[in-house]
Amino acid sequence: MKMIRCKRKLGGKKLVLLVLLCCTAYYIGTIYVRTRAPPVWIERSRVPGQHNGVKEIIEVSNYPNTTDGNCGPVCGEGQVSFYIKTGEENKNPPIVCVQRKKLIHSKLDSVYRGISMVLIDDKTMEVEIVKSYDTYTDDYEFLKDIAGKAKKGQVMFIASFDEMSESLSEEGRRWLKLFGAEKIDNVGFRDGYLYIGQKGLLQGYGIESVLKKKQGDRYAGIIEKMGCFDLPLGPVKSVEEVLPKLVMNIQVKLGDVMKNCGMVNSCPWKKFPVRVSTGEKDQVFPEICVNGRIVIGKDINGGGRGLNVVVVDPYTGTPKSASRYDTYEKDSLTLELYLETLSPGDIVILVAFDDGARKLTIHTRELLNKLGSSMAQNLQFRDVWYFVGQKGMQGFSKLEKISYAGMDGEWPKPLADSFCVASKVESSELIPDPVVYRNDVKRAFCKKYDGYADFCAAQHIDKWFLKPVKLIDEKLAQNEVYSSPILIVPGFNHNALVQTMETTIMQPGVKPDNVVVAWDEKFPEHAELADMFMFKNISISGTLEYSEHVIKAIDQVSRMFTKHKYLIVLEEELMLSPDFLYFLAQCTPALDQDDSLLGVSAFNYNGFENSGGNRSLLYRVEDFPGLGFMIKMDIVRNRMRSSLKDCCNVRSWNSWSLPLYNSSHYGYMLVPDVSRVFRQIYEGVNKDEDYLVRMFNSPRETNVERIATLVGVQNMTAKNYDGLIKELLTKALPINQSFIEDCSSTEQLISLGDKNKDYVLYFQQKTLNQYGVLDKVASCFALVFTDSHLPKNVYKGVIRVTVKSHRILLVGTKSPFAQMIPKGVKIFSGVR
Repeated sequence: MKMIRCKRKLGGKKLVLLVLLCCTAYYIGTIYVRTRAPPVWIERSRVPGQHNGVKEIIEVSNYPNTTDGNCGPVCGEGQVSFYIKTGEENKNPPIVCVQRKKLIHSKLDSVYRGISMVLIDDKTMEVEIVKSYDTYTDDYEFLKDIAGKAKKGQVMFIASFDEMSESLSEEGRRWLKLFGAEKIDNVGFRDGYLYIGQKGLLQGYGIESVLKKKQGDRYAGIIEKMGCFDLPLGPVKSVEEVLPKLVMNIQVKLGDVMKNCGMVNSCPWKKFPVRVSTGEKDQVFPEICVNGRIVIGKDINGGGRGLNVVVVDPYTGTPKSASRYDTYEKDSLTLELYLETLSPGDIVILVAFDDGARKLTIHTRELLNKLGSSMAQNLQFRDVWYFVGQKGMQGFSKLEKISYAGMDGEWPKPLADSFCVASKVESSELIPDPVVYRNDVKRAFCKKYDGYADFCAAQHIDKWFLKPVKLIDEKLAQNEVYSSPILIVPGFNHNALVQTMETTIMQPGVKPDNVVVAWDEKFPEHAELADMFMFKNISISGTLEYSEHVIKAIDQVSRMFTKHKYLIVLEEELMLSPDFLYFLAQCTPALDQDDSLLGVSAFNYNGFENSGGNRSLLYRVEDFPGLGFMIKMDIVRNRMRSSLKDCCNVRSWNSWSLPLYNSSHYGYMLVPDVSRVFRQIYEGVNKDEDYLVRMFNSPRETNVERIATLVGVQNMTAKNYDGLIKELLTKALPINQSFIEDCSSTEQLISLGDKNKDYVLYFQQKTLNQYGVLDKVASCFALVFTDSHLPKNVYKGVIRVTVKSHRILLVGTKSPFAQMIPKGVKIFSGVR
C-alpha cells in the first residue's frame, strides 16, 4: 500500500529515478569501504588482559585493482596496509600488496608455482625480499631465506599458487611456525594458503587462512583478504625462546662419577678428560663423560636415539648444556638453531646413536662442518659417529670417528674412546688420516642388484674402486699394447666379472678409456659396473649363445678403434696375472716381424699346477687358444669380419678356424708356458662337460710375478721357429719308456732324471692329426684331450710341455720333424 501511495505522489518515472540514485550511492559507498576503512572484523589479542596489536581485516572478492599500480586500503598512521590474493589454479598467479604497493603480481616474470613471499623490515618498512619458491619440487631456497635472511620481528606475507605442499618439508613448516603460523600442518596438496606473521611471533597471532581443496575439484578456490594491522602482531620473542624448553636443556644434570673418564692417568693442565661411547645396536645407550662425570646417558639428560650433544666451556671444562635431537623422528631445525647460538670457542661433543641421519639436513651438516667435522656429510642410516668440534675452528678436528652400517642397515661396529681435550681443540688443515670412506655408489649398486656376493660383502662394501697403476718403466709406454683397446666380454658369473675388471685396472700402464665392457642387454648392471671402474661400455643385443655374443662384441669394438694395431679380448671368468700387459708387450717384436702370427694367447691349456712351468718360455702353436688373447686388428678386419659366424661361432676352447693365411695354414699363435690369465672353475651344462671339468677344474699354474721376462721371443717367427725345434731335438734326451710305464700306472706326472734339460718322446701316428697313442699316457704329461678334442699347443705334429721343470717335446711320426729320430731310439706305440 505504501508503494502505491509513493507512486501516486511521485509518479512512476520519479520512483525509478529514486531507486537508481539509491543503488548508485550504495555502490559508491561499498567502494569507499573497500579502499578506505574496512573494520568489518577486528581480531584482538588471544591472551586476556593483553593488547598485542590490532588487526582489521575484510574478506573481499574480485577486488578492483587501481590503474596506478596501487592496491589495498588506506590505513591509520603507523599501521600496515595489505591486500593478498592467492593464485587461481595454475593460471593466474597471486597478488601481494604491502603499504598499497603491488609487490607480487602477474607482470613479474619470477612468479611461479609454490610459495610467493614478501619480507619487510618491521621498523623501517623497507622491503627485504620479494620472491617465489617452487616448493612443489624443493624448499631449500625457501628455508635458506627465512632461516638465514629473516631477522627477529620482520614481517612475512605469504600466498600460495598452484601447489605448495608437495616438497614443503617438516623443517619448512616448523620455520613457518616460528613466524607464528598455526595451521600450516593442515595444508595439503593444492590447498590454498595465505599468511602474515613475524619472526619470533607466538603461534596463533598471525593472519592465517587455509582453504581445503574440495573432493572432486582439481584445485582449492581463491583466498582474498585486505586490511590493516599494528606492529607487533602479537608477542614477539627470539627464536630460541620460542623453541620448546625440552629441546634446549640448559640445566645440565650430572650423572655418575667416572674417574678421568676412563683413562688411567689424569689429563695435563689446560686439558679435560672426555669419553664418548656410541652404544651398541639399539640396546646399549650412548654415553658422554666430561671432566669425570657422565653428562649424557640412558637416564642422564635424555640420552638416546639421534644426535646427543654436549656443549662445554673451553676454559673450565664445565658442561654448559646437554641435549638430544631425535633426527630419526624429527628434522634437525632445532639443532641448527642451537648450533647457531654457540659462543666463540664453545666446544661441541656429539655422539650419533641408533640412527641420527634420517632427517639430518644438508644445512645442519654444513654447520657441523664449520665446527670442524670432516665426516658429517657421510653420516647415513644407522651409522654411528662421534665428533669433538669448536665454534670458530679452522680446519678439521682430529677427534672424530665414524663406523658405517651394513648395506641393508646391519648394525655397525660400536665406537668408544677416551681422550684429553684442550681449550683449543686440535685440528688439521687436511682431513686427518686415516679416513674411513663410505662408498655410497657401490652401496647403491649392491642394494639394486643381486649376484655380487664378494664385491658387496660387508668387509668389502666401502672399499674404493682400484685406480689405474702407472708403468714403472716409461720406455714401455711406447709399446702399442698399452694403447690397445681391451674388450671385456662378461658371462653369467657376476663375481668373476668384477675380478676381471679389478685385475684389469691393476695392470700397470692400463688406460681405462681403452677398456670396453660389452654387456648383454639382459644385464644392464654390467654397464653400471663398468662406469664404476671408469671403463667404457656397449650393449650387445639379440644373442642366444655366449660365442655369438663374443664375435658381435669383437666386431663392434674393432669398428670403434679403427687406428689401433692390436685388440685384446678377455672372455668370461678370467683373472689377469700382474704382468698380463707386460707379457703381451714382450711378444710384439715377433708379431711385427711375422705376418703368419695372428696374435698371442695368455692361457696355456697344458699348464697345470705342479707341472713346474717356465715363466720365460713361449710356444708357437697352430690352434687358436682364445680365452684371454691379443689379436692383430687387421686380422679382425680382413679375415674375421666377413666370416665371423663361420670361423668363430664356437667357444674359443674349441679353437676358432680362421680363414686361410695362405694355401697351407690358417696362421699361428704364441702361447706362454705359464699362463698369464686364470680361468675360474667351470660350472654349467654342456655336451663336453667331462672334458671341460678336466680342463678347467684341475689346479692350474698362473704367473703371480709382476715382472717375468721372456726369453727367445725372436725365435717365435716362422723364419726361426723350425730351426729352434730342430736345435732342441738335437740336444734332447730320449725318454726311457720305463718312466712312462711308472707314471701311467700311478697316474702322476712323469719323473725324469736331470732337471732343466730337454727330453723327447717320439710316438706312433697313422696320420698327422692322430694322437690316440698319447691318450694312454696323457696324465704323465699333463695333457687333456679326447677323440673330439685334439691336444692343445700343437705345432706341425710337435707338442711342447714343461713337466716338473723338464722341457719335453712330444713328436709324432707323421711330423716333418720325425726325420730327426735318431737311430736306435724306440718309438712309443702304447704302454705294454
